[in-house]
Amino acid sequence: MEYVLRYDVKPARSGEFREWLQGNGTAFSDHTPEGWTYAGTYFTVRGFGEYSNETRWRIDSYAALGSGFGDEDSIRLTSQWMEFVDQSRPWQATLYKDAAEVDILPGT
Repeated sequence: MEYVLRYDVKPARSGEFREWLQGNGTAFSDHTPEGWTYAGTYFTVRGFGEYSNETRWRIDSYAALGSGFGDEDSIRLTSQWMEFVDQSRPWQATLYKDAAEVDILPGT
């Protein structure tokens, strides 16, 4: 499964956010909660998209969604990451499952 979070970065902080990601991306990846894999953070290009940024994680199972917040480094890095997120606008979170693995309701 893939958990996708779309959000905006606070005004005038995109460059600083990119630098933070470049400096902390490996640690952010190494300290994800159990069953989670950091798949990257993306920026929209030329204004395409409703949100300025998207972060993706691969998740092993539904149980991993409730596996906690990771170790102390994971919690610290997530808190730092959240400092860049514009809280004045709601985020959009989506959970995707591979088409070969998803159950389809009859008639849909």
